[in-house]
Amino acid sequence: MSSPQSGPLGYTESLATKMDRLTDALCDSRASLREGGVYVDVYANGQVRAVAIDEEAIADHAGLGPLITDLINRAREQAQQQVEQIVREVQFDPRVASVVEQIRDAPERGLQSASQVAEPWDEEGDDPWRPRSRIAAD
Repeated sequence: MSSPQSGPLGYTESLATKMDRLTDALCDSRASLREGGVYVDVYANGQVRAVAIDEEAIADHAGLGPLITDLINRAREQAQQQVEQIVREVQFDPRVASVVEQIRDAPERGLQSASQVAEPWDEEGDDPWRPRSRIAAD
């Protein structure tokens, strides 16, 4: 028996919720690091959100550039790892695999012709605003 939080087949979250989390992660994931008087905040895509330097804590100004570069790169890697984890969760969800398989098979299944899809309608008069009734199938 599944818990109240579980969905069909025991999934703990809906596919829509999982995709929303992925979208949020791709757009908003970031990581912050602080070391040696330098603070950086970096998005997963590499955009630097913030750099703050505590001038009183920095004794070696010559090492400041390499320190900032290192912190930015490490923060970006952390943010990207957060995104990658959610991508793996979505990628290995059997519901996603099923949809991907259906999309992949679509060209092989072909399309129905318009005559197979269209339903017959009784033409009752010329008034385009008057509802039409369905013809009874033979």
